[in-house]
Amino acid sequence: MKYLSNIRLLFLLLLAAVFLSGCKTVTYGHEPGSIGDMYGFKKVLVKGGDFWITTYQKVANKHDPFVFYIEGDGAAFNGKFKISRNPTPRRQMFINLAAMDERPNVVYIARPCQYTPMHMNPKCSNHQYWTNKRMSDDSVHAINDVINSINNKQKFSLVGYSGGGGIAVLVAARNYMVGDIITLAGNLDHKAFTTHHNVTPMIGSLNPIDYATQVRHIPQLHISGGKDPIIPPFIADKFVQKASSSCVKQQIFEDVSHKDGWKKIWEYIYTKPIKCYD
Repeated sequence: MKYLSNIRLLFLLLLAAVFLSGCKTVTYGHEPGSIGDMYGFKKVLVKGGDFWITTYQKVANKHDPFVFYIEGDGAAFNGKFKISRNPTPRRQMFINLAAMDERPNVVYIARPCQYTPMHMNPKCSNHQYWTNKRMSDDSVHAINDVINSINNKQKFSLVGYSGGGGIAVLVAARNYMVGDIITLAGNLDHKAFTTHHNVTPMIGSLNPIDYATQVRHIPQLHISGGKDPIIPPFIADKFVQKASSSCVKQQIFEDVSHKDGWKKIWEYIYTKPIKCYD
């Protein structure tokens, strides 16, 4: 028992040393049943703004371009109206798409308060960060900070799912290194989204569609599911119309819903170059 206590004490001292050193990242080994075990990703907590953000990273060559996958809103609600105590996604659909990506440097980025232990993020005591402030300035800043700390100062690609699609646009509006964007069922106009569902407006959040013209020079593909009742295709269509650019396109897959059908089409999508057209 004394031996075990000494081991526990040593672990706590090492953990404290990490934080006291001012280190911006904390690296974890593979966890049972995790994406690390299945696909060779490494779990790394990265400091972004006021948050410790959970990332899963598969980096083959740091000199090659990176692609960053930004998670959706996760389990923001239990049922339709009850706010969840923890927004960590219960279904790993999007992280599995990242695992399919065979490009050399792939990084999955969870949203603030997802996966990371709550006690590490004091701001996560406020559920607003997965409700009305899910696209707040400090949330976007946190994700952008994480990207900048990992990226190799080259142009990089963004892939965002649902609310993460909106975050991708908002990151692009402040980061000139974004080379291209793909969104899947992206919430690109949260005012249209809350009006459509007759729910509380996302007061405290930036609205991606307000930045459509600012990022209109970046090659973008906004993909919608024809069977998606949560983020219907008209939301991406509004964004594309607002951007009014040959670089910004929408594509609808009729048999895809908000959470189902993406795996069947993902390899076909991500392997095609995203570019502007004359």
